[in-house]
Amino acid sequence: MNNTEKIEAGIDHILAGEDALVPSSGFLDAVMQQVREEAARPQFTPFPWKRAVPGVALTVSVFAWGGYQLVHLARSTASLPAESVLSFQLSAATAQSLHAAVWVVGALAASLLTMVLSQRIAGRTGLL
Repeated sequence: MNNTEKIEAGIDHILAGEDALVPSSGFLDAVMQQVREEAARPQFTPFPWKRAVPGVALTVSVFAWGGYQLVHLARSTASLPAESVLSFQLSAATAQSLHAAVWVVGALAASLLTMVLSQRIAGRTGLL
């Protein structure tokens, strides 16, 4: 008999003399109560895809429109000679800066509006 078998025989002899393990009287009831409480808890809230779809669609459409405008601008400037493109850009600098300022003001107004609206929906007020 090798050492492993001797150790196993010794452990078996010790365990044979032990009383059987029996859970305490309230153990099963406590475990089942926890299982029932876990089953009664509400499940996780799914993501509100129906509310997110309009925002995602708007974002995609804005990026698509921007891509279209970028391609359109690249096509229109590619067909013109470099001197006329430069003179066109310099003569339209004032109009472009005004146009850019209008877009910046509009973007800031839209950001403020969405922030205030989301705070109102969430129930927090204080800005306006």
